[in-house]
Amino acid sequence: MSQVVTCNSHGVNDKIHAHILSDQQMRDIGFSDCCSDQWFFCRTIQFPSRSQYKNFDIDFSVTIPKDGSDIRIDVIDNDFGQPYDYQCMLENNPMFEPCLIVQEQVEQWMKFLTESGVLSGHVAGEYM
Repeated sequence: MSQVVTCNSHGVNDKIHAHILSDQQMRDIGFSDCCSDQWFFCRTIQFPSRSQYKNFDIDFSVTIPKDGSDIRIDVIDNDFGQPYDYQCMLENNPMFEPCLIVQEQVEQWMKFLTESGVLSGHVAGEYM
């Protein structure tokens, strides 16, 4: 049974908050501000080099508006240009290996961003 989660205007769990650090700290963590009004962090999910994963192209990204408005956290299937809802798929099939790979790496990046001081409020395993 899925839990009820309150979300911001971009569908991100309301418990998750962004903290903008100095420009240099944000860049050192891996954020870009090529758009002057937001910070953007993006990493490609790394799949094992087995043949069944050769066509997976999925990105994890965090967008933090500099004006303090709602953050975005996206997991995108680049082959189809749409969200890759691994959390919903794992609810239906908890052992679906591609989603488990995505979940593990998304949680690693969320932990990194939390430990870096940019994000707070995320609880591992909760809906993002």
